[in-house]
This record gives sequence, C-alpha cells and structure tokens, in this order.
Amino acid sequence: MVQRTADVSQTAQIIIWFLFVVGVFSVGAGLGTKYALTRKLAWDDGLMLLALALSLGQCISISLAASQGLGKPMDSLSSDAISGFLKAEYASVPLQILTFALVKWSIAIFIEHLSPNAIHQRIDLGLRVLVGLWLISGSLTSLFQCALPSPWDFLDSTRCIDRRAWWTYIVVLNIVTEVGIIILYLLIIWKLQIARSKKVIVLSIFLTRIFVIATAAVQLAIFYSAFPDPDVTQSMWLPVILNQVVICVSILTACLPYLKPFMESLESGIVRVENIPGSEEELSHDRSGASAYYLSDFSNSAACSRPSNRSINTSSNA
Repeated sequence: MVQRTADVSQTAQIIIWFLFVVGVFSVGAGLGTKYALTRKLAWDDGLMLLALALSLGQCISISLAASQGLGKPMDSLSSDAISGFLKAEYASVPLQILTFALVKWSIAIFIEHLSPNAIHQRIDLGLRVLVGLWLISGSLTSLFQCALPSPWDFLDSTRCIDRRAWWTYIVVLNIVTEVGIIILYLLIIWKLQIARSKKVIVLSIFLTRIFVIATAAVQLAIFYSAFPDPDVTQSMWLPVILNQVVICVSILTACLPYLKPFMESLESGIVRVENIPGSEEELSHDRSGASAYYLSDFSNSAACSRPSNRSINTSSNA
C-alpha cells in the first residue's frame, strides 16, 4: 500500500510538469510563429504569456500538494503534511481561475481584431465582462471559502461554504464562457468569403475549444464522485490532475490559430467579413489602433498584419 500511494504521488508530479511543458511549447510555438511573420506582438500575446506564468505558479502549488500527500491516505500523513496539502491546494485555485480568465481575455482581444462587425464587438465585450465577473466572484469565494483564521482548512465543512456547489459554479461558468467563444467564432468565420474547404480548416482550428468544454465537464463529474469521500488527500488527486489537463488544453487550443500551417492554409488577399445590415464598419477599419488580425497575404508570410493604406484602397476599389 505504501509503495502504491508513493507511486501515485510521483505519477502526479510527472503529469503536472509534463502538462506545463506542453503549455510552454504551445505558447512558444504560437507566439514564435506570429513574431516571425509579423515582427511584433500585441496585448493578447502579453495576456497569454501572463497566463503561462500564472499556470507555472499554479503548477508549483499543486506540486507542493503532491509532495505533502496528494494521492496518499490521510491516516498515513502527519498533521503538518495534511496542513501543507490544504494550504497548497488553497493557493492553487485562485491562480487556476485567473489563468483561465487571462486565456479567455486573450482570445477575446484576438476576436475583437478579427471582426469589426458591431454586433460581434458587443458580444465580445459581453464575454469579457462575464469573464471578469466570474473571475472576481470565483477568486474571492475561493479565498474566503472557510472561516478565518484558516480559510484553507475545508476538512471541517461546518465552517466552510458548500464547496461542491461553489466548484459547480466555477466549472459551469467556465463552460458557458467557452460556449460563448465558440458561438462567436462561428458567427465570424461563417461570414468569411473564402472557399468552403478553407472555411472548414479555419472552423476546425477554432472549434478545438470544444475540448476545453469536454475536459472541464469530465473534471466536474470526477469531482462529484470524489467529493463525498472524507479522505481528501487520496480521493481528490484525480480531480486535481484533471484541472491541470483543462488548463493545458485551454492554453494549447488558444495558441493553435497562430501556427504557420494554419495561417498559410488561407488564400492571399484580405479576407472580408460581411457586415450585418446597419453596421457602418469596414474590415479595413481598426477602431482600437492596435494591430488587427485581418488574415491577409498569408502566402507572403504577412499573417495577422495590418494592411497598408495602398492595400485598403486597392481592395475598396475592387
């Protein structure tokens, strides 16, 4: 039994850091490709890098939890080890929520520059506000989930909030915002005037966010099955590891649109988005003044670059 539980803790450590390395390579490949093509980075890239840094802090917290007894029976642990586990798990949750929020905001900025359509912009802003409210409410609740002076000690449920209801709220809102992102992607991509085969490629890349929803739903289901078990150090190891999987998948799928093979699958020229009747905005108009992702001239490795005035005038005259 001792050997088996030791193996579980070691396995958790390996999985945690493997998933983080996958996230590092995903961000490195995505942003490296974008910089090689455009020679610049934008706010969404900064948010993605910050999300990666916070995920590192979250991984360190979970790694400490594993070293203190994650995956081991509580009766085999000292009181100090149990306390260390609870504190490490407590520290990891706000970092996890903030990581998710930063990834979503990075995607929202990408979407804002992808389509100037007024309705798309309003939906995008609504998603940002919803993510912000989710971040504030989820983080504050996690920080004060149990009574002071030890808010991390949830073993005595009488002094804590309903953690199952709270975690359900966190995961469901995470899924709802992901559904909103996917719907907005569909609304934008459906309007792109490109060949159907190209449109399928674009959609297939953006729809990989469905995997975030799937992994989050699986994590919640496993959490429900483990929650009634009072031996939290042993029963919660799989839900905790699945949280790492959700973070990794979220970062990975957010970086896929930046990869060069995807960019170069589109034809050269400015891809237009059909404006909804009543909208006065045009694709060449960038209200924020930032670099806009107009999916233009990919064959010349100018992906995600802002078109020149000459290009705008040429496309307008056409």
